[in-house]
Amino acid sequence: MKISKVLPLFVLLFIGFSASMTVTAQAQDYELIMKELTKEQKTLLQKEREMIKSNREALKRSLTKEQLSILADRTLRNDVKRSMLLKSFSREQKTLVQRQEISLKKTRNEFRKSLTNDQRKTLKDRVVERSRRNRKKGRGN
Repeated sequence: MKISKVLPLFVLLFIGFSASMTVTAQAQDYELIMKELTKEQKTLLQKEREMIKSNREALKRSLTKEQLSILADRTLRNDVKRSMLLKSFSREQKTLVQRQEISLKKTRNEFRKSLTNDQRKTLKDRVVERSRRNRKKGRGN
């Protein structure tokens, strides 16, 4: 009887702990990467983040009720939702998304060009390390 009461609590604590470890690891990776960057590079990334937020808000404001209902439909997989949304976009919404994509590509290219060889190596090493961790998680290790 007591085990049935303790088990759900243990499961909840385990899930909470696992989630907090993942967030902590991601925050640590982010902090380590940010330490490697120059002020200009950090500014460029901050501008990109702000641009993404403002573009996302602009797109959200432009959505129709039908498009919002597609997003709210929990029976659809995300890839299906995306496909349906893209098909339902107006010419203006499509133009907005294209401008966002072009702008992001430009910013990312500027960022890549600004990286030194040491920074490239550090970032590449971190990506490889993260990839290995994700593969291990996928195998149940």
